[in-house]
Amino acid sequence: MEIAAQIFGLFAMLSLFIIYQQKSRKKIIIAKLSADICWVAHYLCLGGIAGIIPNMVGIFRELVFINRKDKAWANKLVWPVLFIAINFGLGMTTFHSFYNILPIAASAFVTVSLWIDNPRLTKIITIPVCIAFMIYDFYVKSYIGMINETISILSIIIFFIKEGKKTHEQ
Repeated sequence: MEIAAQIFGLFAMLSLFIIYQQKSRKKIIIAKLSADICWVAHYLCLGGIAGIIPNMVGIFRELVFINRKDKAWANKLVWPVLFIAINFGLGMTTFHSFYNILPIAASAFVTVSLWIDNPRLTKIITIPVCIAFMIYDFYVKSYIGMINETISILSIIIFFIKEGKKTHEQ
């Protein structure tokens, strides 16, 4: 199970790395959907229920959010509110330590960051999300998760450095 967890975590990590290099909201959400599917399998193999919840809810969140521009039903403010409420509701039913609330709270920030139509702000909001998941990953011994969060933060920094160079050159 440990090997399977690391393989799923590696695929999730690659999907997330792709996110931070994207400029369009739709491509960010597609990559996030792929990552969430892999993270569910990863945390399932590790027995990390609090890690499974926000990623499982995230799968449904991305399926709704990806339709936001094309379908009126998907553009209702009720969706992010509903996904945040579901995360916290499920999180409270499995709560048994401070560490379990970290992925649930982080998921609320992810939901907001994916709802807004500002990929730059999405990346900024992702930094505290990475920190929360890094702490949780340490707690559940998700070594690939800790590596992922470090790489994600570095990837966001690389994006902003590249963006700054382009702005400076113009």
